[in-house]
Order: sequence, then C-alpha cells, then structure tokens
Amino acid sequence: MPSDILRQEIRSLAKRAVLLDLAAYLISIIVIGATVPFALGLLLGTAVLLVTLLLLKISVTRMAEDAKRTGVTSQRRYLLFYALRLAVFGLAFGASLLLRRYLHPVAVAVPMLYPRLIYTAGAIVSGSHSPRKKR
Repeated sequence: MPSDILRQEIRSLAKRAVLLDLAAYLISIIVIGATVPFALGLLLGTAVLLVTLLLLKISVTRMAEDAKRTGVTSQRRYLLFYALRLAVFGLAFGASLLLRRYLHPVAVAVPMLYPRLIYTAGAIVSGSHSPRKKR
C-alpha cells in the first residue's frame, strides 16, 4: 500500500516536473537566450530528480518493512540512502561542471527545487479552498 502511494506521488511529480522544465526553459530564453546546454541540463536534472525520488521510495519502503519486522527503523540505512541520493546529484552536477559546453550546471540543479515548489503551491492552493474561521 505505501509503495503504491509513493509510486503515484513520483508519477505526479514527474508530470509536473515536465511542465516546470518547460517554464524554466522559457524563462531561460528570456534571460540567457535559447541554448541547447540549458535544455539538456534540465533533462539531466529531471532524470536525477526522478532517480533520487526512486531511491527515496526504496529507502522508505525498506524502513517501513524494518519497522514492521523489528519495531525499529535503521538509522544507518537511512543515512546510507541519503548519502547515495546526494552522491547521484553530486555526480550529475560534477559532470555538468566538467561538460559545461554541453550541460548547463544551473539547469541541472534547478529540478531539485521542483518538489518544494510543487508541494508549496499545492499547500497554498488547498489552503485557499478551506473555509476560514470566523472570529
């Protein structure tokens, strides 16, 4: 059950990430002009975002299984997966720094902000539909 919820959440984030990629590219056209490295950087950054989200899903699922089986979650496993997610991003960002001619480093980093933007916007939108308390 939690695995299905996480899978649906990743799909939802992936769809919104594509829209945010388009918006970021349109903004970049205004700021730096139409460049292929920026578009490729956004694609790599979005792929890294999805990989890190899949790693997060795996770690959450395993920690839930550990909690069911033993009653405690493994702090070591959490830190291992956190370090792995950070390493994936670090490798992609490092590659973009080395291959600046083909990948724009800022564009690789931008998609890592998408979950914060998506969840914040979702909270604002859902909060605007809730009834206000009367004093």
